[in-house]
Amino acid sequence: MSPYFLFGDIETGGLNGRLVNGALGMEYYPILELAFILTDKDLNQIGLPLRVVVHHSDEVIATCSEWALDTHTASGLIDYVRASTLSLAEAEQIVIKWLNGLGVTKYDGKTKQGVVFAGNSIMFDRSYIMCQMPTLHEYMHYRQLDVSALALAARAFNPELERKATSAKLYKHEALADIRESIEELRMYKQVLGSDSQTAYERFSNACRGFAKSLIKGLMPWVKW
Repeated sequence: MSPYFLFGDIETGGLNGRLVNGALGMEYYPILELAFILTDKDLNQIGLPLRVVVHHSDEVIATCSEWALDTHTASGLIDYVRASTLSLAEAEQIVIKWLNGLGVTKYDGKTKQGVVFAGNSIMFDRSYIMCQMPTLHEYMHYRQLDVSALALAARAFNPELERKATSAKLYKHEALADIRESIEELRMYKQVLGSDSQTAYERFSNACRGFAKSLIKGLMPWVKW
């Protein structure tokens, strides 16, 4: 099991699917902002978060979808994009150097050491990384931990759990804020899937065994344990 989760969120100029012009959104629309928080497998943050805003010209910004342009203008991100001096290639190297500085090397399939990408609806972010930041894509495990997939499972099998896990989310479409919400949501699912739930299960199992033994002893006192 990889000891690291790389929680990420990318703000882009649009969705990743096929556009009317025939292009894929993940190739056509610009990456505007990237943010990451590194955690261990117990979701404890390692180091400081990273936020990188990528510069684009007004011509490129104008290619954004209407929704993205309105949303990111209202949040102030478009102003940060215009003010940034970093190219996408430079941003990719900054992320990799940041990971190296925290002791995270390229994922090694033999030793299973490295980093697993994580977050909500993370296939969207991974598709942009795969198309526009291939070095970073290759740096991570080919699988990812999609918190939204856990939410869908909870909605089907335990709706109250999903409600509790997502009740505090604001969906601000601001990269670092969205990541922190993803981590807290996963922390709720971890309580059910992790060691705490196993301890509760063991207590329940022990109680059942104790009850069974006392019942059998009362009905069949000749049985020795």
